[in-house]
Amino acid sequence: MYTSKIDLAVLQKIPHKIVKTKLVVEPLAPLSMVSEMPGSFYKTLNVPSKKMICGLIENLLGWHIGWRDRKAIQKDVEELRKKQKVAYSNETKGSTYIPLLMEYFDIIDQPTIDFSEVCFFNDLWKRCYRRADEVVHPKGTDNIDYRYIPQKWKLKRDEKNREKVDDKALKEFFKEKIDFFPMYYTTPTVREYIHLHGRYIIPMLMDEKLFTMLYDILDTNNIGYLGNNEGWVNLKLSKNE
Repeated sequence: MYTSKIDLAVLQKIPHKIVKTKLVVEPLAPLSMVSEMPGSFYKTLNVPSKKMICGLIENLLGWHIGWRDRKAIQKDVEELRKKQKVAYSNETKGSTYIPLLMEYFDIIDQPTIDFSEVCFFNDLWKRCYRRADEVVHPKGTDNIDYRYIPQKWKLKRDEKNREKVDDKALKEFFKEKIDFFPMYYTTPTVREYIHLHGRYIIPMLMDEKLFTMLYDILDTNNIGYLGNNEGWVNLKLSKNE
């Protein structure tokens, strides 16, 4: 089985943001660009943040790296910057995504919004959670191993509503049979989307090595996603002479 290697060599060099670039982002689907950790409503931004652009770039480069590995890489880079006597900014605000290339580009002006049509709408979206020690987990799952359904039916009933299983009994049953429940439970959440006909034009100052890496990859694959994995976009990168 062939597995492509992720080249992280760029992180070893001191960032030099000297290349003036223009990134053109054309949405191909509705976007939901949520910048902060929200509560019951996931409100979208009108314009992508720098952290979202960083996620877009890393995804295009194939940097599909888990949270623990990102944390370890971030720590190594921070120690390297100390040796290089260069300030290092730890950008982790917002989502749990840990960006690795934030040092290597800046958005130098407000993005130009070139759209003929814009509309907002809300949609239900499922969030996945895991609570291996609480009754909310079995209450939130749609399925269970069929062999244990009869046992669940026989559990003690709720005194106020005989159609429901007692919470304490269900919790104990779940903890005993945890391997036979889905790993995650879901909860419906309202998420806002922005539907656009047009494009964002984002002026940037970028490290030359990063520009070359991104320019080369866009020559063969110029489709990425922005905000979440439903927000597909078409991309074009050029130098501003």
